[in-house]
Amino acid sequence: MDEEITAEIQQKDKLNGERTRVFDFEGKQSNLDKLVALIQKEPHLRTDFECHECSPFLKKHIQWFNSLKLSQIQDIIKRCKFLRVNPDEIFIKQGDIGDSMFAILRGTAAVHVMLDCENEKECLNRVELALAKKKLSRNDFGTEVAQTLTGSCIGEVAMVGSNNIRTASCFALNTCDFMVIDRSLYSVSVKEVIEQEFHDKTTFVERNPLFKAWTPRQRNQLVISMKKLKIGYGEKLARQGQVVDNVYFIYKGDIEIQIDSRLYEKQYPQLHSEMKRLLPELTKDTKSLPLAPHLLRKERMTSHRPQKICLLGENETIGSLEIILGLDTYMENATAPGHCELLVLKRGQFEKTFKRKYALATLDQVKESLANKLCLYIYQSDPNKVSFLKFLNIKLMDSNILLEVKRSKHAKARRNTNIGGERVNRSVEQQDIKNVMKRLHMSTNRAAELPPEDMSEIALAKMDRRLRLWSEHTKMNGSKLSRLQSATITLSDNSRVA
Repeated sequence: MDEEITAEIQQKDKLNGERTRVFDFEGKQSNLDKLVALIQKEPHLRTDFECHECSPFLKKHIQWFNSLKLSQIQDIIKRCKFLRVNPDEIFIKQGDIGDSMFAILRGTAAVHVMLDCENEKECLNRVELALAKKKLSRNDFGTEVAQTLTGSCIGEVAMVGSNNIRTASCFALNTCDFMVIDRSLYSVSVKEVIEQEFHDKTTFVERNPLFKAWTPRQRNQLVISMKKLKIGYGEKLARQGQVVDNVYFIYKGDIEIQIDSRLYEKQYPQLHSEMKRLLPELTKDTKSLPLAPHLLRKERMTSHRPQKICLLGENETIGSLEIILGLDTYMENATAPGHCELLVLKRGQFEKTFKRKYALATLDQVKESLANKLCLYIYQSDPNKVSFLKFLNIKLMDSNILLEVKRSKHAKARRNTNIGGERVNRSVEQQDIKNVMKRLHMSTNRAAELPPEDMSEIALAKMDRRLRLWSEHTKMNGSKLSRLQSATITLSDNSRVA
């Protein structure tokens, strides 16, 4: 009897789960399921009224359809095909001829690329051999370069290209429902939108000096991985403290940057404790010049607000600094002051791409650009609130010196411990001599090859020199630099530091 009751309960739960998937909380069929049910019919059975009813939803659901007219979307619903793909099933093969593209209504697809093939024919042969194996392994189809989610399109590159060759293999990571758009429907519906986006992405990658040394194939893979995004006046691109999941490249327009330095200690507690441990000199308050009463009042009133720092223009990135430094959340607010077009690269794809051998030189260029951007942030901020920004700059460009700082502090701690019950102490005279010698060797090129006992001064001096060189290069007012200095020693431009 108990077994019958249990079986009945399980059956009810199964039915309830299916109803939950097909119906919303009011018991009505969801818009997505209405659309899927409609395009599963033969085209001649889809009425104009049903197609018109589903058009507004599809316009919002598929990113590339946002700029299409409802009449065009209605025509797509009327003439498209439906495809359901099971998990781990391949539906696009690299090297094959492509005659259709896919709009993902539901599910996630993985994109794999064989980068070591000489031509498309070799790619297709290797794909066919991998499919012939008893146990399918996605690793046999090359490197995963992207994951495409619900609301995106896939397979459009073969429609845009002149040779119609598939440039990647695609798998369904879970059960996927696709709207299939063949070449004839593509030509009268989404061709203009997709080709314009592909042209914009290609133009950006081709003209960007970061990718100048890449081969056409490497640049093409980057183009495929990017998605275009348009935002309008006042829209937030990123919020300080929000999880970093994308890198944004500015294609057209500007992005306003604001930061709230007070949040960094809670936002990045581990980095803050590392800064206080390795470079406590950074956390010391900088002496500020006395302000007029009205300026002091204005500063007091605005101290609780995020500070406007700058406008970032074309080719600048948002999110790359956080990913390179391993930060989980955005360190800035990014807002569009007007119409702006961006190219989006997923975090995972950015990390995979810039770890490859051919991208290492590009990564160094990115780091140099980000170091200059941090110098701008430091210069625009209150001198008493730039310690963490300086530490990020040092960590970005001088990570090896931070390791030396760590070793030197550990060595100093060991020398100051009790040995055999007697504490090792240095006389005041010896310490004074050491300080004098340290400053002397920093002022001569010969002794610059000999690193000082405590490397923290070197790390701070290199940061100050980078800020000074940036100020000279950008011709910014150098009078503020004295308030931003951290080190008691200075490095000349031709100094060599171990």
